Amino acid sequence: MSDLEKLKSEVNPLMNTLVSNVLRKHGVSKDNVRTLSEEEKQNILKMLEDLKAQSEAIIQKQNEKKQEEKQDTVKQSKDRTKRRRNRSNKLREKLRQKRQQEHHPEDEEKNGDLE
Repeated sequence: MSDLEKLKSEVNPLMNTLVSNVLRKHGVSKDNVRTLSEEEKQNILKMLEDLKAQSEAIIQKQNEKKQEEKQDTVKQSKDRTKRRRNRSNKLREKLRQKRQQEHHPEDEEKNGDLE
């Protein structure tokens, strides 16, 4: 597959329409377009590949950032759950201590008699 065929297969039809409209607006037609040399064609293809690589790098970086944020969210959720458990355990312990203070065996009546 030649470079031209490869390029045509990758180009979006909407992009073709937009480019055609812009060229027509500025009076560019096939008659007054000069042909590109092989070197110019290669430079354009290199530039296209560079832009493609840069855009893929940006997308990959964004995906990695999203994954890191997702992992941070999961970690924070686990930390919150752990803190809640600790807090509820502390509350239970405080309640137990308060009940023990309120119900000392010395303060209770034995067989209905006071000591």
